[in-house]
Amino acid sequence: MGDVLTLVAIGLGSYAMRVAFLVAARRRPPAPVTRMLPHIGPAVLAAITAPALVAPHGTVSVAGTVPALLAAAVALAARRRTTSLPVALFGGLATWWASSWLLTGF
Repeated sequence: MGDVLTLVAIGLGSYAMRVAFLVAARRRPPAPVTRMLPHIGPAVLAAITAPALVAPHGTVSVAGTVPALLAAAVALAARRRTTSLPVALFGGLATWWASSWLLTGF
């Protein structure tokens, strides 16, 4: 019975959050909130990617951190130089593979 009540509470909470956005859709957010909105997306992406670059397996180690940072640097440089996303992705991936292979041994 407790599991059913938990599911019902989760469903009602989810529904309430959606309704709150629909009810408030016609109102404009306060000025401080409006000024902060453009920064939310980049902040969330940074919060997701920074730990993945610094500690890819949950801990900071040379074999895990260095390939991730090198791959990110190569991908960034390739993206800026060529403006091609596939070139940046494959360049970063190749760098990660090669540096991981070199650091963990042949």
